[in-house]
Amino acid sequence: MLSPYTVLDLSDDRGEMASMILGDLGANVVKVEPPYGSSSRRMGPFLEDAPEPENSLQFFAFNRNKRGVTLDVTTKAGRAALLRLAEKADFVIESAGPGEMAKLGLGFDAFEKANPSIIYVAISAFGQDGPHADYVASDLTLAAMGGPMSVQGNPERAPVRLSVPQAWLHASSEAAVAALTAHALMIQTGQGQFVDVSAQTSMIATMLHARLAHAIQGSDMERAGSVLQAGAIELPLVHECADGYVVLIPTGATMTGMVPWMVEDGIVPEEWIEGEDWATYDRRFLQQQPVVYALEDVFDAIRRCVLLHTKADMLDRGLRDNVTIAPINTVEDLTKFHQLEERGYWLMAPLPDGTDTAVAGILAQLSETPLDVKRWAPKLGQHNHEILIEMLGMSEAQAIEGGATIP
Repeated sequence: MLSPYTVLDLSDDRGEMASMILGDLGANVVKVEPPYGSSSRRMGPFLEDAPEPENSLQFFAFNRNKRGVTLDVTTKAGRAALLRLAEKADFVIESAGPGEMAKLGLGFDAFEKANPSIIYVAISAFGQDGPHADYVASDLTLAAMGGPMSVQGNPERAPVRLSVPQAWLHASSEAAVAALTAHALMIQTGQGQFVDVSAQTSMIATMLHARLAHAIQGSDMERAGSVLQAGAIELPLVHECADGYVVLIPTGATMTGMVPWMVEDGIVPEEWIEGEDWATYDRRFLQQQPVVYALEDVFDAIRRCVLLHTKADMLDRGLRDNVTIAPINTVEDLTKFHQLEERGYWLMAPLPDGTDTAVAGILAQLSETPLDVKRWAPKLGQHNHEILIEMLGMSEAQAIEGGATIP
């Protein structure tokens, strides 16, 4: 799909997924690292029996479909080599921080001079300028300042972030989309484009409809934990099951499907099925109209029913009978998710320690332009000779002077 295009990946863990997405879509991605390797190579978890520069699972996970070279861009020779690469590239992605690349003489102006049609994507915490541009940031602070923590957690306790780091992954995804959007504009105008991606802004999208709450209802959404506040009524959303938790709301469609389950499981008598107009039950209790079965009794029946079954059982039942139920999955649960297995999502990857493992697959399965993994994460400087000497025509001495190791 993107096979005509070349991407220079100058990023670390804060942007590596952006170039990986483009690589998964077929782009020729060149990962440019300093001689000692990207900082993401020193991030855990680690494979114990793999060579030290290659033992980071963090690096392995987000650097497939890339070739790798080493350059010391703090030297004149390294910068010159990088700009020569830029002449043959379509995209540059970096995450060095506001103005850091420009201080090295490698900002947008330098790349645009080398290649007037270049798309330069800069990923940073809060954007390249503005009052927060130079703030130190972490996944936690970005989740807080981006907004999603304001609606996560119980109101009587401190807010919480998502369970695993997400901010830079959201920023990387937005960066990949923004890069292609900028490229479409470049095709129309013939001019190179600078793309400024803020991780904080990227996190705002994760708030979904909470972003618009104040404009619509005159107040922000507040943290409510596992309870849905519906007027004067509090509805529990999270229910314990045999091996964890599921989320369900007693809407008319949910109750219409669940009451027969409760009868089948011996939770309620059979007359419950016809004893209430379940299709309108939620509307009536929210409007404080008469109902046959008290809300407390209904929730007690739901609780006892759900407790008998596993998350997978509840999901399968819901899919079968058109009942909306969401299991609260762990990462391990996702690796066993039937839909992902049946669609062949997981791929087997050869790890640097010589073993194979299942890893996350390509973002889409396309029939006319199939996507695949052509290569796994490169070893440090693996393609120095191929790219610097064979492609650019540099001599070994020039490559070495630029920070590359030539075997």
